[in-house]
Amino acid sequence: MIAFNTLTKFGIHATDGDIGQCKDVLFDDQDFVIRYFVADTHKWLPLGRKVVLSPISLTEVNDTEEKLYVSMTKDALKKSPSIDDHKPLSREYEEILFKYFGYGYYWTGPGAWGDFSHPTELVDQQSMQDDMDSLESKPENHLRSCDEVNGYDISAQGEDTGHVCDFVIDKRNWAIQLFIIDTRNWLPGGKKIALAPALIKDIDWSTHKIHVNVSHDDLMALPEVDDDRLDDADYLASLASKPLMTDRK
Repeated sequence: MIAFNTLTKFGIHATDGDIGQCKDVLFDDQDFVIRYFVADTHKWLPLGRKVVLSPISLTEVNDTEEKLYVSMTKDALKKSPSIDDHKPLSREYEEILFKYFGYGYYWTGPGAWGDFSHPTELVDQQSMQDDMDSLESKPENHLRSCDEVNGYDISAQGEDTGHVCDFVIDKRNWAIQLFIIDTRNWLPGGKKIALAPALIKDIDWSTHKIHVNVSHDDLMALPEVDDDRLDDADYLASLASKPLMTDRK
């Protein structure tokens, strides 16, 4: 497990050296799975820019070094399709990007990563995917920025209760396991609590508000999160293993 606010401190290392820093991640707001790391390469590459990297490309997440290792060269990343020309990231852009790197499409199967449980299993699936292109529709993607959602208000059955201040992410499949909610600016004696995505009813992007399927009192009954341990992978794993009322949706 890793917290989003910790992940954005990580550098990104190609097969031939450092290439940038993780500045944001984009997640699918239907499956709550991280689809891309947004990397800033300005300090590392001539004429650097922001690029996106799929978890498919990851070979290692090194917590000690605070680095993400990816299976590509600096030059390959430098020549990859620019996100600056494709805002917001469309499905058409994703197809261009995946074909450039030779990845299979994550959106063609029943699971979060197509027919697979983990993103790295899609590394060498492009040849199979080419045969499916004519058969597959191009559904709209649902990509959102964690940096944007960080700060959204939480409405518990119509009662504002807190705001998002972090996310807990599973490094195995890059699913968002928990939203960390800070209630201290809203309630006397408030605390930070962990909210499972299964409790989210909907997200109102126009008002920057997340509506949840539990009452204010039930939300406040959730266990308190130790703010000083959000960079501790073992603590995050223990937090994510708790039921956290996920059966109430």
